[in-house]
Amino acid sequence: MIGILGASGYVGQKFCGELFSQNILFREYNRKRDNYYDLKSLIDIIARDDIKVIINCAGYTGKPNVDTCEYNKNECYEANVDLAKNVAVACSITDTKLLHISSGCIYTGDNDGKGFSEEDEPNFHSNSKVKGSFYSATKTLGEIVVKAAWSNSYIARLRIPFDKNDSSRNYLSKLQKYEKLLEATNSISHRGDFVKACIHLIKTQADFGIYNIVNSGAVTTSEVAELLKEKGLLESYNILNEQEFYKQVQAQAPRSNCVLNNDKLINSGFDIRTAKEALEDSLNNWVKEKSK
Repeated sequence: MIGILGASGYVGQKFCGELFSQNILFREYNRKRDNYYDLKSLIDIIARDDIKVIINCAGYTGKPNVDTCEYNKNECYEANVDLAKNVAVACSITDTKLLHISSGCIYTGDNDGKGFSEEDEPNFHSNSKVKGSFYSATKTLGEIVVKAAWSNSYIARLRIPFDKNDSSRNYLSKLQKYEKLLEATNSISHRGDFVKACIHLIKTQADFGIYNIVNSGAVTTSEVAELLKEKGLLESYNILNEQEFYKQVQAQAPRSNCVLNNDKLINSGFDIRTAKEALEDSLNNWVKEKSK
């Protein structure tokens, strides 16, 4: 039995759908109903439901963006660091495998064109040369506490999720709504491809550790915006360089823009699409969100 923490979230919902389609038994856990922030309660849940694998999708990203994390630091830290540690400790006590959802936003740059591998030290947090956001700092710490607490863990790094379904959490939806866009080069993760890759690691009993789960290749903001325009989903767009963006938008937190290397995932036997293939597929099958 697989247990999903944060099952109602953007990534958690996709895990539920994919596990169901693959006929894999799972249980959904929601913070409003299940007190998995409490260590003893989580240990009791694991024992009660005979959970063999925990997928931790719970966390705090800030809505509508990471600027919110700068104002809600306690909540951000509790979800991304304290909870991550508690989950890992609970899994170690109960000998339960863990798949922890992390983020690629702990880096900035492209590592001299190679992309950052799982072995590269994060370079976008409060103590790094390039000062990162508070959110990035908590995701860096989250990885540290998970690795320290439980060796039988997968840490799956997600980077700018998207798919064909219009959503406030979807990168493609955001680009259609923002008036001003920051020109940058990034790795991105198709939500469905990400979830399938995570399940692949569990099913094949791949080596524990960190995995950059991103689609192959990188894209620029203007490339994605142009694709949206070609598909009739964006009339026009205003691309700004970094200096102009921070001046005009008055962002509270610096933005992570980075390229990740996904060779480790591919070497595990998972054949992931390129970023451009996944983008084309998503836009060709775009499903607009129904008006509420």
